[in-house]
Amino acid sequence: MKMRSPITITIITAILATSIPAVFAQRQPSAANEIYIDKDCRRNQQLQVDKFTIFNTNEFTANGQKYLFYAGRYQDGAVIFCISKPNFSQPKVLNAEKIQRQFIDKIVGDPNNKTAFIIAVRNGNGPGATTINYRLDLSNPDRPKVTSL
Repeated sequence: MKMRSPITITIITAILATSIPAVFAQRQPSAANEIYIDKDCRRNQQLQVDKFTIFNTNEFTANGQKYLFYAGRYQDGAVIFCISKPNFSQPKVLNAEKIQRQFIDKIVGDPNNKTAFIIAVRNGNGPGATTINYRLDLSNPDRPKVTSL
């Protein structure tokens, strides 16, 4: 069997040491890009526990004012819906009890209304859970309207 020189082994080791971590780093989800909010919808990247990870954001305009509608998922899967001015300014929990702190499968913009969203709420967490679609109308952000579809 042919032996490799120490220089060859050093070069191979150096290549593996730099390329293998890079390959694994690409496969791991990056927490650096995640945005965290607390239970009051305030952005806080320092939270270690009791944090919600934002998974959906939508900008919209209502009554001539720009708003940010966003949803954060807690570690148990429940979702909190929030609204704020742009850049998370003046955040507050959205007053929409039918959809608040539920399991959410999907959030999409309503194609017929730029201030409304269709939200799929899953009743439970498991294979037999049913889903109910709701329409969330934020044309008046202080008084959101939630209707089942």
